[in-house]
Amino acid sequence: MAASFLKRLTWRMEAWAHSAVAAVVGRLPPETVFVLGEFVGKMIWPVMKMRQTTIARNLRIAGIAEGRDCGEMARRSFIRTTANLVSSSVATKLSPGRLGEILEVENPELLEEAVGEGRGVVILLAHMGNWELLTRLHRFFPKGTNSGAFYRPLNNPILNERVLKEREADGTRLFSKRDSLHQVSGFLRGNGVIGILADQRVGMQGEVVSFFGRLTRASPLPGLLVRRCKSEVVSLSLRTVAPGKWSARYHRVSKPYDSANCMEALERAMMVSPMDVFWLQERWRVYVAAGNPFGRWVKKEDARGGKPHRGLVWRSESEKDLQLPQVCVHGDIIYEEFTGKPVGELEGIDLEKPLPIDFIMAFSDDPELGRAAKALGIPLLLAGDFSE
Repeated sequence: MAASFLKRLTWRMEAWAHSAVAAVVGRLPPETVFVLGEFVGKMIWPVMKMRQTTIARNLRIAGIAEGRDCGEMARRSFIRTTANLVSSSVATKLSPGRLGEILEVENPELLEEAVGEGRGVVILLAHMGNWELLTRLHRFFPKGTNSGAFYRPLNNPILNERVLKEREADGTRLFSKRDSLHQVSGFLRGNGVIGILADQRVGMQGEVVSFFGRLTRASPLPGLLVRRCKSEVVSLSLRTVAPGKWSARYHRVSKPYDSANCMEALERAMMVSPMDVFWLQERWRVYVAAGNPFGRWVKKEDARGGKPHRGLVWRSESEKDLQLPQVCVHGDIIYEEFTGKPVGELEGIDLEKPLPIDFIMAFSDDPELGRAAKALGIPLLLAGDFSE
């Protein structure tokens, strides 16, 4: 279906704004751009209410901060992320000769060892630091090594075409989910090195794994490629060492190279510098809705994670004898029962424990409870929608 005039106009305006910002930022020293990004982050943080909630919840689930203590850490994380995002223009514009001025690789010998096996290498990446630098990391690869990466096409086709050209112009071959797995496998079998952003939320199609102690779903792609090609796997961290300067470090992955060990290695990489991690996505979103019980998200036979999901059963006084449908009972959910509690206490209930509330199960539609849950980023479900 052809895009509307308004949509095409919006795409062009976004592309123009991107060009204008890149033109200005590209003339500034990297350290100045980073500091400018920090300033922007500080200015917009107070109005980013939903982002504040998402970051705080992620920090609590990852065990980096607890309850009421995570507000300032969430703020610092957002400021760092904004600075890294603004600095992405520097990463794409800097000449190859100057790349070493802003990026160092601490232990290149680990990748050299993996490449030396001759079966290709998968690098597990996270949205961390100035991740646009990752498309130029091949400048630090062993000589003659082919570089590839997976990417998610942007919604704006004008920007998408521009970003693809910028990334591929420096020598990285890009693959999308539309590309045949045979193409990717062939690239690896030619002893190529391919980066995969493995920290992304993948929805119902992912594989159940433990990530920071919480059962969730992760992309099975790294493990699938490794099984096909018998490739080596490493993970990579990217931390900010000074304004406009970053350091990359490779990390070993335990064998077998299955999804569980891949995610464990990615955890270790992210914990090198938690403040550099992009915590703005709802990484641990629970895919539960009417007619789609928790048992489909995480099967009942799966072992309980180290950090079980936290469910809230919210009843009015007239509903105190009502029971949850059996389909809602699951070994990885610990329910807390509340009857007749004022809605205003919801935030306090959420913060009184280290882990945040993952969802609320109510027995009737309460607009006030709905507004309070939405403000805290907590899904509100109706028990009646899950009747046996």
